[in-house]
Amino acid sequence: MKILILGGTSFFGKETAALFFNKGHEVTVFSRRAPVEGLPLDIKQTRGERAVEIDLSRMATQKWDAIIDNICFNAEDARKAVKIFSGRTGLYVFTSSASVYAVLEGASSPYRETQTQLLPRKAELKEKYAYAIGKYEAERVFLSAFIEKSFPAVIIRPSAVIGPDDPTLRAYSYWLRLADGGPVFLPGAAFSSRYIFSKDLARVFETLVYSDCPAGQAFNFGDSLQLTLDDFIKLSARILHREANILYPQYSWLKENGFNFDASPFSYGGDFVQDIAKVEKTFGWVSTPMDKWLEETINWFLFKYCGPQPKNYSARKAELELAEKWRLTL
Repeated sequence: MKILILGGTSFFGKETAALFFNKGHEVTVFSRRAPVEGLPLDIKQTRGERAVEIDLSRMATQKWDAIIDNICFNAEDARKAVKIFSGRTGLYVFTSSASVYAVLEGASSPYRETQTQLLPRKAELKEKYAYAIGKYEAERVFLSAFIEKSFPAVIIRPSAVIGPDDPTLRAYSYWLRLADGGPVFLPGAAFSSRYIFSKDLARVFETLVYSDCPAGQAFNFGDSLQLTLDDFIKLSARILHREANILYPQYSWLKENGFNFDASPFSYGGDFVQDIAKVEKTFGWVSTPMDKWLEETINWFLFKYCGPQPKNYSARKAELELAEKWRLTL
């Protein structure tokens, strides 16, 4: 098959490109970062800006069996894709996000795919929801294009993605805190959520491309295991052979005392769990065991990562001082 990946030069996009290539497919990646090292030489890398229509149009001079779009972030990006690739692909997989559920009025965990159809978008949202709003609006464009033009779009909503070479450094920021031996503040420690391994997300694309699933649908994908943030950190600590020194102040105390909530990027104000029953039934979806992929990822960051520390770790000293202040209240 001929596979085009929009945004296939980093993280799970890179994993996806390598996976399809190793299965014998003809793979092309399109990115403003191209060409990059670390991809097989026979994968074609094309440089271009996703938001520039003339750049994207160059990718429609040939037909594709499947297009995987990891870098569509708003409705305008989606409209360009529909315009350019209509009649040029057998399947169009749009990588949305679980965050779309956060912008729905009345949505509740566990989040099922149908909630985006049944519930309206919240009227007023803060700037921090811009990413989720963009993904939500892009989904609407693709679904409308399916209904009106038979555009073969399939939507995936992955959980928070973790794996080697993760540019967000969200999980790594917790592992650094565990490794330095100091305390870790965990607001919302008792709330549950899902994650997904980056290599499992690559398998998601493979699953969809190989399947006969009809277009015009959305699918939640995540790890088979849901767990609390507290358990996620304790499991990480066990892999690191460290004691998990966790502090559980109330949200109000942390806010009053100037805690930077960016220091705990996986903290939520309640359960944030996607229901994955649909993909388990439709595709027989089973994830890699979490302890296995967490160990692989932690070891990668400990022994191979050479980049900068997470931004939220720069104020670690103030965080430790705040921990001492909290202990005085006990």
